[in-house]
Amino acid sequence: MHIDSYFSCNNSRLEDAEFVIFGIPYDASQSFKSGSRFAPNAIREASWNIEDYSMYFDFNLDTARICDAGNINTDGDFYSIAGRVSDFLSRLMADTVALGGEHTISYACLRDRKDVCYVVFDAHFDLRDEFDGDRFNHACTSRRIYDKLQSGDIDGLVQIGVRSGTSEERHFAEGSEIEVYYSWEVIDNGIGWVIKELEDFEEIYLSIDMDVFDPAFAPGVATPEPFGIHPIHLLRFLDDLSDRIIGIDIVEVIPDSNKVTQMLAAKIVTEYIASRKSSQE
Repeated sequence: MHIDSYFSCNNSRLEDAEFVIFGIPYDASQSFKSGSRFAPNAIREASWNIEDYSMYFDFNLDTARICDAGNINTDGDFYSIAGRVSDFLSRLMADTVALGGEHTISYACLRDRKDVCYVVFDAHFDLRDEFDGDRFNHACTSRRIYDKLQSGDIDGLVQIGVRSGTSEERHFAEGSEIEVYYSWEVIDNGIGWVIKELEDFEEIYLSIDMDVFDPAFAPGVATPEPFGIHPIHLLRFLDDLSDRIIGIDIVEVIPDSNKVTQMLAAKIVTEYIASRKSSQE
């Protein structure tokens, strides 16, 4: 099988692309298992085992214009990296697919966006104001996004699949404007009722922390958590809401030797593109 160092469906120049894939190989604050800095390239490698045809969406990816723009330079501190991400995104008109990296890269991708709803699939609240003395720790990502909600920059913050956190985080979430859907609720009731609650949001930025899935589906993550949701829940979400999703990130993959988790991450990228394009037809 032929394998190159870019995503397998790469077929377009940056200036012509409808979808731009790029990596942010940053994992400086990970506190349990590190190594997500290796994920962007591992996900790219896994993509070469995936067909260009999405059976679920009945869509051929070779009819979409897709550019893999490579990786952002992650030298220096988080503020420097976030600045490079902002500069890169400011030059794009395409939908974006960011490959982390730890979950803090989600804030870097959303930092300059306005008037969107931030929807995050995640096992954890990530609502600590700081962790290990750092306000831009992976455990603080949703709290930093909440700051943007409070300032009026974004329209909503929705967490799906949560099943881990502190009591303080839970009380904070349930006492604020944050909408939380716990994993057991999604497992018991499906994803359809969650989708209905999002009908009022015109644009959605989607963040997918791979630990939202049960470790049976995604064992290679930074902080695995039992009792997770099924990847089909995410597929149904994409099916119903892709016409409103304007960008995604996939984070917290720790490449595993069996290549299970990076394969699922690569599949999510292709299904997102297929869902987005098929919704426009």
